[in-house]
Amino acid sequence: MAARPMPKTISSTDASNRFGSVMDEAARGESFFIVTRMGQPRVVVLGVEQYREIMEELETTMELNDEEYMAAIAEAREDIRLGRTLTLEELDRELGFTEEESGKLSR
Repeated sequence: MAARPMPKTISSTDASNRFGSVMDEAARGESFFIVTRMGQPRVVVLGVEQYREIMEELETTMELNDEEYMAAIAEAREDIRLGRTLTLEELDRELGFTEEESGKLSR
């Protein structure tokens, strides 16, 4: 597991003067920056991969707290346990796809 990037606090003036190096460091995942104005945190600069990881974690957390979503997962697990499943070919037939359409979809 990669080490967590360390936050660095910098002023908006410093961030403006060093924006290229701030972006490079954040993009490499080495750090993220809390940018302050008049001593107050205003924005965060972080790399795209860090952002994606945060958003994925947030989505997972939201799903786990969504009762309707969790009920659907429980129902799907029960269907699997009881053998109520379809192969892809069976699903294609049930949905009315022709063999030609099914082949195009799987590419």
